Amino acid sequence: MISYSQFEAIVVNELKRVISSNNDQKIAISSKKDQSLFIVAGPGSGKNTFMVLKILKFIFVDDINPKEILATTFTRKAANELNSRILNWGDKIKNSLLKRLTMKKVKNY
Repeated sequence: MISYSQFEAIVVNELKRVISSNNDQKIAISSKKDQSLFIVAGPGSGKNTFMVLKILKFIFVDDINPKEILATTFTRKAANELNSRILNWGDKIKNSLLKRLTMKKVKNY
C-alpha cells in the first residue's frame, strides 16, 4: 500500500496524467474508498481516465483486492478500453514501485 501523494506522483511522472489540473477530478479520485460517486460528464471529458485512476487508487492506495471491484460502462468498446488501461497503467505503477524498492535496497547495502 502507498500513500495518495505517492500514487499521484507516479501518475504524473510515469503515466503523464496530471490529476491536479482538474479539481473536480482530483477530488473524486482522492475521495474515500467508501464514498459513493455518481459521475456525469460529456463526451471527451475524461470519464474513462477518471475511472481507471480511481480503480488503480483503490488497488494501490486503499489496498482493495481487484476481484472486489466492479466497474460498468455502456458499451463493450468502452469496457475493453477500461480493461486495457487498467492493466497497462497498473503494470506501469507496479513496475515504478518495484524500481523504487530495488533502488532503496541498493542504497541500504
